[in-house]
Amino acid sequence: MDGVFLSALLPPLKDLILNRECRKIGCPSRDGFGLMFNEGVLVLNARPDSPGLTWSSAVNMTELPSPVWSHHLEGAEVMDLLQPGADRVLHICFRSGLLYGNSDVTLIFEITGRNANVILQRNEDSRILACHRKVSTRISRYRTVAPGQVYVPPPSSGLSPGFWSSSIELRESIENTNDSPALLYKMLEGVGPVTAGALIRHARISKMPLIEAVTKLEKALMEQDFSPWESPDGPLPIELGEGEPIIDPLSIRMTGESTGIRKDRLETWTAILRKRISVLRRRLAGVMTAMDQLVSPEKYRTWGNLLLSAGDNSRKGLEEIELKDWNGCEHRIPLKPFRSLKSNAARFFRKASNTGKEKRNLEEHKLNALNEIESLEMSLSEAPDLTVDELEAHLRNHRKKVRDQDDRRKRIEAKLLSGGWRCFAGRNARENEEVTFKMGKRGDLWFHARGYPGAHVILKLDGRTDNPPGEIILEAAVEAAGRCGASSGVIPVDYTRVQYVNRRRKGKPGQVVYSREKTVFVDLDRKGR
Repeated sequence: MDGVFLSALLPPLKDLILNRECRKIGCPSRDGFGLMFNEGVLVLNARPDSPGLTWSSAVNMTELPSPVWSHHLEGAEVMDLLQPGADRVLHICFRSGLLYGNSDVTLIFEITGRNANVILQRNEDSRILACHRKVSTRISRYRTVAPGQVYVPPPSSGLSPGFWSSSIELRESIENTNDSPALLYKMLEGVGPVTAGALIRHARISKMPLIEAVTKLEKALMEQDFSPWESPDGPLPIELGEGEPIIDPLSIRMTGESTGIRKDRLETWTAILRKRISVLRRRLAGVMTAMDQLVSPEKYRTWGNLLLSAGDNSRKGLEEIELKDWNGCEHRIPLKPFRSLKSNAARFFRKASNTGKEKRNLEEHKLNALNEIESLEMSLSEAPDLTVDELEAHLRNHRKKVRDQDDRRKRIEAKLLSGGWRCFAGRNARENEEVTFKMGKRGDLWFHARGYPGAHVILKLDGRTDNPPGEIILEAAVEAAGRCGASSGVIPVDYTRVQYVNRRRKGKPGQVVYSREKTVFVDLDRKGR
């Protein structure tokens, strides 16, 4: 509902409830507030996808969760109805029937789409007595909405009626942007997408300048001369373009299609699902490529035996070597240039023993990715049938998950070592678990002071293919030794690759076993070897 249409609802609404007593207040729907009068029920609908107000002869209502509403409003008399400017905010001022104290209150209905709210304010000090939705500083930096807080109205949405036609800025903007709906609902208070589009179409059909159509609407608002009109896009306060007159404007029920809230939520949620599916498909493609490139254990053993049977086993610097097996078949064997032939042979023998485990891990990753993709595709197909509340819940959970991940990343900060190398250290068992098994990637170096219940330290390679120099390893070892609880003496620090660190079976968080380690000794008195 646009603010200008709310202006058109005020005159008939005043005829119905002004100087009338509210007999009962209840809940006709999840986000609805019903004010029962002798003649009928005024329903304030604060749903994000369909905010608006309607008048009905009878509505089934249940009790509101908080007794504050009924305590102040039942038996209270409506003294005035106000709309600040042309914004989507309605103030229903009540003189309470309470016997003691200054108990005049105002029911504030903010018909602001996704932020729609119903607020009960005490007039004496503008304190909020109750509200439908709490707004914390985490949600809005502009204001807080909660019981006990001083009520702060939402910010103005643009120029108030009376300043439209005389605004030089508006005229120049209209001329420069070639009739943009976004310009109108950003600059004009109470004008939303429905009214902005109707103004532009009316100007084109009538072959008049757009500023004249704006002036026509402004004049109707200032003179309270309304003729409610149902356009193809939604209700309007006056006749603009195609459509038909609205006989009973207070019977119009707003829908999510007119506000676009549900559409916005649906597009956001489906975009998140599609992005996650895309990431998983790329991950699955990588797993499939790795499975295709797996070398059989027999071939690894053959390569190892051929390297051991080669000549000078201490040779280094070769990236590959061609050797013939005992059947005369040639083998092109890839090598690690910084290792000797004997060391490369030992590496192939290890790979032969680990190939089965690696294949099982890849198959597990493949199955997990396929299952998650299937689940996400099902969620994507069901998304169009979700309600706004369900979409909101999904988006809320997603934002919480992202926020938690960001918080975890921020908690463990990188320590910058010489040459741009980075290391991360845990401060407790939980962070040790996170540093080792979530932040550590294959190839990174893992450090821990041997025999001490200290920190796990990860030295990140960050994509480097070369091994870190000795002084960098020593710096990372100093970090591990300095966090082991000892204050002096020589501390042995073990280090190995992350992939050789495993959780201890049935152990507590942070308890690990590791292999293929090397040891450096750190003198805490000199902070070095």
